[in-house]
Amino acid sequence: MKRTKGRVTMLCVSLAGVLALTACGGQAGEGQNSQTGSSESAKTKTIYIYQNKIEIDKALKKTAEAYTALHPDIQFSIESVSDNFSTGLKTKLASGELPDVFTVNGNQVLKLWQSQLEDLTDQPWTKDMIPLAKEGITGDDGKVYGLPVSVEGYGYVYNKKLFQQAGISKVPVTLTELKQDVESLKSAGIQPLVGAYMDWYQAGNFLVNMGIARQKDPLAFIKGLYDGTATFVGNEIFKEVADFIQYDFANGKNGLSTSFNNQTTQLVNGEIAMTLGGNWLQPTIDNGNASLETGLMPLPVNDNPEENDKLYAGVSGYWAINKDSDVKEEVKDFFNWLVTTPEGQIHMTKDMQIIPGFSSFSADNEAIGDLGADLSRYLKEGKVYGSYNSYYPDGADQAFGEAVQRFVAGQVDKDGFLQELQNEWDRLTE
Repeated sequence: MKRTKGRVTMLCVSLAGVLALTACGGQAGEGQNSQTGSSESAKTKTIYIYQNKIEIDKALKKTAEAYTALHPDIQFSIESVSDNFSTGLKTKLASGELPDVFTVNGNQVLKLWQSQLEDLTDQPWTKDMIPLAKEGITGDDGKVYGLPVSVEGYGYVYNKKLFQQAGISKVPVTLTELKQDVESLKSAGIQPLVGAYMDWYQAGNFLVNMGIARQKDPLAFIKGLYDGTATFVGNEIFKEVADFIQYDFANGKNGLSTSFNNQTTQLVNGEIAMTLGGNWLQPTIDNGNASLETGLMPLPVNDNPEENDKLYAGVSGYWAINKDSDVKEEVKDFFNWLVTTPEGQIHMTKDMQIIPGFSSFSADNEAIGDLGADLSRYLKEGKVYGSYNSYYPDGADQAFGEAVQRFVAGQVDKDGFLQELQNEWDRLTE
């Protein structure tokens, strides 16, 4: 536990440093957010949203326009960023331009930002949050600090037509079956896999999470990493995951020069049979190739079907309110409209194609598409592993992703890779 305390202290010191810069700027602490553009004299107020689900940017702006049509005195400024989102947010805080609404992840990230967030415990929708969503954004003080944006899940996104062309009638749930299907795809002249290893994001967040999530007690394992009683080194589950990563990379094409956009383009164009991804890709598929039939399937790392016939799922992030925002009451009204009214809920589930983190309304399988429908099915059947990235020390996802890049590049072997994961964890929790 000593190291856990050290971690929390480091987070506080880190944010305190940013806050010190903010104080020098003399803006955020005074609620003078220059981005809000709020003006009582003009009778129009602007809500500045900074969020990291770039795939819903267009739909979110459409939703905002619909809200403005109902409330002409409310305008929106929406900035959607995927890469370097956290760095950008800290920069905005330091420059006194903290947005009115911004995305935070739960758990460790919540601890980092909690002092800047409005308490939303008394909002009517909090009673309808599903446990998975509520746990992640509830502080140690028992208060709720954000609205869950979406339940998301990942595995391999696969092209059903290419599977059929290769004679594959069902998705593989063991590593042996996966290897057989990859050979069938190759024999049919189909590129079986592609991985976006040029970017650290997927490797650091999704691939490493597989090793955490598959532990017998993931939270106990993470606690052990913090207090020094657990380690990546020699862990049998992480050895299997490392072998899987090598296999995925080896059967892909130009992985280290493939970005997320390249990967998505190849999927949408029907050029590849499988790639790491989740239900967040559905809007991109619908916009780029609406006739493409896809599905979401497991990532088998061994030959135990019960262990492998699962997807990975969690809340992708929460929209939190800057407690110093001049328009925080207007944001609360917008949030309430979004998740408690039929019109707002339709924008959430149909336009943004979101699987809500609420029990009061649910996603429509037709609206959320093939990928969302597969995820919903796995969720209902209880066949999901969790997503634990938000429990990591700050910066671990990028450090892990870069370790994966060195591993697949052959710069370290399997044991060296696991040692690098441990070294990065130790460095970030000192």
